[in-house]
Amino acid sequence: MVSQFAGRISSLMDIGNLLVNKIAVLSVVLLFFLAVLCLNAFFKAGLSPSKVTSTIKIALLGFVLLLLEALFTGVPAYGEIVGNLQGLIVMYCLASLVTYLVVDGYLYYRMHKQVPSFQRDLLTVLVYVVFAMVSLRIIFRIDISSILTTTTVLTAAVAFAMQTTIANVFSGFQVQSDENLQRHTWITIKDPDITGEIVNVGFRYTTLRTLDNRRILVPNHYIMQNIVQNLGTRGGTEKTAVHLKVGLGYDLPPEKAVDLLSRILLQEEHVMKDPPPRVVVHDFLESSVEYDLKYFLEDYSFHLATRGSVLMKIWYAVAREGFSIPFPHREIISRTPREPFPVDREGLPAILRGTEILRSLGEDELRRLSERVRVKVYGTGEIVVRQNDEGDSLFLVRRGALGVSIDGAPVGSLREGEIFGEMSLLTGERRKATVAAASEVHLIEISKEDILPVIRANPELLEKLSALLAQREERNIEQKKRAELSRAGVDGKEAFLNRLKTFFGL
Repeated sequence: MVSQFAGRISSLMDIGNLLVNKIAVLSVVLLFFLAVLCLNAFFKAGLSPSKVTSTIKIALLGFVLLLLEALFTGVPAYGEIVGNLQGLIVMYCLASLVTYLVVDGYLYYRMHKQVPSFQRDLLTVLVYVVFAMVSLRIIFRIDISSILTTTTVLTAAVAFAMQTTIANVFSGFQVQSDENLQRHTWITIKDPDITGEIVNVGFRYTTLRTLDNRRILVPNHYIMQNIVQNLGTRGGTEKTAVHLKVGLGYDLPPEKAVDLLSRILLQEEHVMKDPPPRVVVHDFLESSVEYDLKYFLEDYSFHLATRGSVLMKIWYAVAREGFSIPFPHREIISRTPREPFPVDREGLPAILRGTEILRSLGEDELRRLSERVRVKVYGTGEIVVRQNDEGDSLFLVRRGALGVSIDGAPVGSLREGEIFGEMSLLTGERRKATVAAASEVHLIEISKEDILPVIRANPELLEKLSALLAQREERNIEQKKRAELSRAGVDGKEAFLNRLKTFFGL
């Protein structure tokens, strides 16, 4: 029995379908990853732990399958299945060893233990694809060319369905190969406004770390199709200037302000001394002079801390100089609206006394009335009152001239010192004529509310006013008749003249 088992083991030592002996491959892989595990565990060697424990477990499973393959050699069906499975495990372990040596060995130390996931994933996929194709050819004896031919249509359909993913993959190649988008480079993406440090470039997205240590995943194709601003690389020689706008008061001389701000920038820890910072007057604003502080940072990750430190030092420095930081403020000014046409209230009683209808009022009554009346100004052509309109006030012409018309026909004019509208004031009847300004006129308007307290205090005044109204009404009627006769006389003369000319053929 023992000799039979030893014979089966010796048959496994022959080179079969694989390039190397299965036991040798599994032993090398197992010993290598056990060594990596021990070096990291006991000596803190700092080797990459990627796929170490999983490969060790799979290698041990491979040894178990080797034993099962030896036991089932006499059973063709089971022996072939176990042998194929064991061959796949050997190929997987060999692929893991190659991947670790290339990615986690060579690239891991060449890139200072920070291998971009894009390169890691790409090389890992390539190695496993190659070993998978070799496995199909060696273990299962399948013609790879026939598989590629039959899956062309399927590949096209999958590619169409994964357009975005494929675009991200190809964009990832471009991002990875672009010197302006290397790891540890600070960038700003315009839309949306994102600023961050590139910490990793993967197949589908690029990882950015913002100033507040948040990680943002940006699709690769979005970076290639957007406007991206390079803000400099940590440890790189090329830096991007930072601009900080500060407003100081107009009472602080610009030369002194520039010197003060320059000294603050030169004292800041993370601001580069070469190229030196620069301060210039940028603009004159409503309440301040705006200065542009231009400086370069050793590492853009200190942007917020540097900005806050500079602003704080500016406040203290300005305060020590006896000035202050201007800020928006409002000044409320309370003022009484000024009349566009000032009125001499003291002279109004004398003007009112000069009118026939108010001449009978006493001094006190005229004074009280002058305090209530209003002065109105009309421009040339403006209508003061219109015929047949309702009204309850009279007007005293203080300056200028007006034209009077009835039914559209001019009947007279009004000048300084004359009044009109007394019937509407005292009886409330409608306006009997249309009065329009022939020039700029200043009118004193006396309404019913203005004269009512005077009448109530002196009821006998109504008798005097009624007599005056009767006299003025008679004069108005006579003027109207004369105007009508004069108009009729002119019309009759013209009519007879036309008849005579027609009769004599002239």
